[in-house]
Amino acid sequence: MILKNISEEEFSDFYENFEQKCFWQSVSMAHFESSHGWSIHYLGFYDEDVIRAATVLISKNVMGKYALFEALRGFLIDYDDFDLMNAFLNELKIYLHAHNCLYMKIDPYCEYQPHDKDGNAIEGYRRDDLIDLFEKHGFIHQGFRNGSDNNYEPRWMSILPLEGKDEEDILKKCDSKTRQNIVNTQKTGLKIDRLNKSELYRLHDMVSTTGKRRHFLNPDLSYYTDFMTSFHENMQAYCVYLDTKDYYDRYKKNYEELIKEKEHIYKLIEETDSKKNRSKLKNCDHKITAALKRIDEAKKLREEYGDKIDLAAAMYVITDREIVYLFSGSNDTFKHFKAAYALQWYMIKYGIEHHIKRYNFYGISGIFSPEDEEYGVYLFKKGFDADVIELIGNFEYIDRKRTYTVYEDLRRIKHLVRK
Repeated sequence: MILKNISEEEFSDFYENFEQKCFWQSVSMAHFESSHGWSIHYLGFYDEDVIRAATVLISKNVMGKYALFEALRGFLIDYDDFDLMNAFLNELKIYLHAHNCLYMKIDPYCEYQPHDKDGNAIEGYRRDDLIDLFEKHGFIHQGFRNGSDNNYEPRWMSILPLEGKDEEDILKKCDSKTRQNIVNTQKTGLKIDRLNKSELYRLHDMVSTTGKRRHFLNPDLSYYTDFMTSFHENMQAYCVYLDTKDYYDRYKKNYEELIKEKEHIYKLIEETDSKKNRSKLKNCDHKITAALKRIDEAKKLREEYGDKIDLAAAMYVITDREIVYLFSGSNDTFKHFKAAYALQWYMIKYGIEHHIKRYNFYGISGIFSPEDEEYGVYLFKKGFDADVIELIGNFEYIDRKRTYTVYEDLRRIKHLVRK
């Protein structure tokens, strides 16, 4: 077996036919990283004339001629085949050394152990054997990190299986609050725009607003436009908005229908003044009050904000394996419209219609306690009956230990000077 450089086309062919693919190990992602200054290495691991595994590595010089290498979300390989893994890692280390690697980072897209929906570990299966294999080859496991960190991709994810399910199946499994919020967004008539490249500022603005509120960094607008340039149709961005005129018209019509219903109930009471009919009247009055409140709100919103108010936006990356909910933001002023539920339901339906296997809500903190500041994010995703997924974690491989020690010392000095 031998590891060698392959063409972009050869790599793409392998990627497209690899069942456990993830978009981080794609030609599109390589193009994106290349546009941000990284060098690209397409590698195929051959058994005679057959590619058994592949990876795209990115590299960037960090100290003279020596480079940091990364395999974003791991390799395209069968992690259960230890003979293949051992042979692959041996060849990989030879390649890294020959290409002036200082050190390498990898975070395999591989589950560590299963959990129930409350985050409790299900005993009996853990991938300590895979961690041991990596460490045997000098890849140092960075621990079981929980919480959010802008320097890393999430180690914990929330995933909703879609395969073999329809909309009704998914809706039935949602908790009652989530189901009601989805229904309410439909009643309110929230609308969704698919954003083209020139409209991505709407997404960027929403993510910035949320980032300030939840203390995370939002990339520059160019990050989103570059992503769309690299991924084409496989990167989609959407914005949920309120059409204030439609909102007013919708509830004006609702109010008029309720007035007619109330008149009908009065006639019933004239015929039979029963407890049941009085209850109907009371319920109708509540609905009329709510409709009038919505009408008044619609008037005020239109006066203050105009015809269209952006409520929430999100960016998705799509493969035939999964939809990944990668970036999102919302306007907290209008949180009562529950726009995020409209977005999620729209894309879940998209996944079902396009026979995509799962919907990846992506990052959660892995801390399943109400005291955790990200607990609400977990509960939101759990409401759709999503599974909790714990990944195996990050590894670092140091190829040139003496030079790496000097590099780390220089980094520490640089950090102290900046302080």
